[in-house]
Amino acid sequence: APPARVTVAPAASRLATVIEVRAQDAPGLLHRIGRALEAAGVAVRSAHVSTLGANAVDAFYVTGADGAPLAGETAAGVAREVEGVLRG
Repeated sequence: APPARVTVAPAASRLATVIEVRAQDAPGLLHRIGRALEAAGVAVRSAHVSTLGANAVDAFYVTGADGAPLAGETAAGVAREVEGVLRG
């Protein structure tokens, strides 16, 4: 299976930062992503979860503790943290 890929879609929302996760679907996948986002200190405003065959494509709309979208470097760091957890 291809490794998990986590990207930031900076223009997807004005109200939140969109972190997109593409990974092989597995039991506990959403839990692991949620724990990684919690550990990164971001708030999840909404999550859009879909499965295409054996692959999960999930988009998480996140903000900082202040309720604002994340700055670019911060968002990239969160994406790296989530990817690191998923690649284990």
